[in-house]
Amino acid sequence: MFNTRRVILGAGLLALPVLAACGDSSTAPGGETELISRVTLTFTPAGGGAPITAYIDDADGNGPQAPSAQVGTLGLAAGTTYTGTVKFENRLSNPIEDITEEVEEESDEHRVYYTVAGGLTGAGLVVSATDTDTQGRPLGVTFSAVVNGTVGGQTGTLRVVLCHYDEAPKVGSSTSCQGETDIDVAFAVSATN
Repeated sequence: MFNTRRVILGAGLLALPVLAACGDSSTAPGGETELISRVTLTFTPAGGGAPITAYIDDADGNGPQAPSAQVGTLGLAAGTTYTGTVKFENRLSNPIEDITEEVEEESDEHRVYYTVAGGLTGAGLVVSATDTDTQGRPLGVTFSAVVNGTVGGQTGTLRVVLCHYDEAPKVGSSTSCQGETDIDVAFAVSATN
C-alpha cells in the first residue's frame, strides 16, 4: 500500500525509483500534498541539434498499478556538452500540474542532485546544476552535462533526486540529499560514438 508522500516506481531492471511530492511550503507542515506522476529529462546539444528526452511515468500515481518503464532513450554523444532540464509533473490532475514551478518558486527549500553510475562514472559523464536559489546555492532544475570523448559505447544510469529541505538546513556544498527525499529515480544513459 502506498501513502500520499511516497510512490514506488520501477525503471525496468535498472532502478527502484521513489516518487513523492512536496507540500505547499516547508514552513507549513501538513500542507496539501501534491502528487508527481512523471519525471522528464531533456538534453540539448550546446552546439545545436535536436533535444533528447526520456521520462518515467506512474499512470495511477499512488495507486496499485506498476509504473511504466523509462520511455525514450538517452543516447548522448561522446565528446559533447549538453544543456539540460528536469521536469516534475502531476499528469493525473486536469489540467496537468507542473510541479517544477513549485520547486523553482520554493528554490530555497529544494535541490535536485544528479549521480552517475555504471560505465559513465568519474569523468565519463559530469552533470552540474546551472541554476541557483535566492541565496546562490545550487538548485538543479537546469544543468549542464559533459560527456567525455573517451567513453563512447559505455552505459550507465543517471540518478535524479529531488531533495526538500524542511527541518534540515540546505547546504550549498553538499553532494547528497540531507533533507527529505521527494523523488529518487534512475534513468538509463549511454554514450554513443
